[in-house]
Amino acid sequence: MKKVLLLLTILLISCGSENGTAELDYPAEEVTGAEEKSEEVVEETEETEEVEEVEEVEEVEVVVEEIVEDDSYLDYHRYIDVAGLRMFVLPEVGDEFIYKVGEVYYLMLQEGEYIDQDIRNSYLQTVKNDFVFQKIGYEGPERYGLDSDPPGIDCCPGKGYEDNHTDFIWEYPDASGDGQIGEVVEHLLHTVTGVAFALEFTEWNWENPNSEIILAMNEAIEKNIFDISSYEEIKNSGNIEDFNRITPIEFAFWGIVAEWGYGDIYDLPHDEFTISTPNEVKDQLPLFHKLFENTIKTIFTPPDKDYLRELFR
Repeated sequence: MKKVLLLLTILLISCGSENGTAELDYPAEEVTGAEEKSEEVVEETEETEEVEEVEEVEEVEVVVEEIVEDDSYLDYHRYIDVAGLRMFVLPEVGDEFIYKVGEVYYLMLQEGEYIDQDIRNSYLQTVKNDFVFQKIGYEGPERYGLDSDPPGIDCCPGKGYEDNHTDFIWEYPDASGDGQIGEVVEHLLHTVTGVAFALEFTEWNWENPNSEIILAMNEAIEKNIFDISSYEEIKNSGNIEDFNRITPIEFAFWGIVAEWGYGDIYDLPHDEFTISTPNEVKDQLPLFHKLFENTIKTIFTPPDKDYLRELFR
C-alpha cells in the first residue's frame, strides 16, 4: 500500500477547561482582614482560570492517504484524502493515476522558506471543515455526457460534499507527460483559488468586484495580458455568475504557473495569457504579484518540474 508522509508541526491554541473553585461558606458577621484577603485570592484564581489558555503542540500529517472504496457516495465509489482535501474518483480511473494526483497536491504542500504555518494551517482547516473536494474522471466530459440534460453522472458525491468544488481532473491515457501535468496542476489550482481561497480570504472573493483578485484580473485585461474573449460565450448565454466565477479562476491559474516558472509546460506566452516568467508577472502585473506573495506563496511550494515529468512519463 502506498502512503506518502510529511510531518508538519502546527501550533494549535485551545482554551483550557475551567475548573470549579469551591465556595467558601463565611459566617454572616463582619469579615476579617485575613478573610478578605482569602476572598481576593479566590477571585483572582477564578479570573485567571477563566482567561487561562493552554498552548498545545499537535503533530499534523500532510499525507497521501490510501484509496478508500465506498459505494455510499453516488457515482463516486472511491476517494483519497490529502491533507483534508478529499478527491472523489469515477470508476474508470486507474489507481496509479489517483496516487499521482494526490502526490502532486502533497508536493505543493511541502515546506519552503516562505511558508507561514499559521496561514497554511488556517487554509487546511477551511478545506477540511467546509468539505472542499476535487473530482477525478477518465478521458473527458464527453464520456459521461456532462453536456447532456440531465448529465450521465451525478454532479456531486453528497453527504456534505455538494457545493465546494469546481471541475474535474481528467486522466488522459494518451496525453504527453507535460499535457497530463498541465491537466492536473491546472485543475488543482482551480479548486484551490476558486473554492478554498474564496472561502478563506476576502482578497480572493470573486463575487466582490473590488476584491484583490478581481482588481488584479482587470489590470491584466486592460494591459492586454489576459484575453477573456474565449469566455464571452458563457456570458452571452446568460450565465453571468458562471462568467464572473470562471474568468478570475482562469486568470489566477495563469498567474500562478507563470510565477512558478511553468511557462514551458503550458507553452506560454500565447493568445490567452501573453507573459510567461516570474519577472514579467512582477513587473507587469503588480496587483497579482502582491496577492501571490501574500497568499499563494505562504501556503504552497511549486513542485519540481523534473520530478513531475518523471512522475508522469
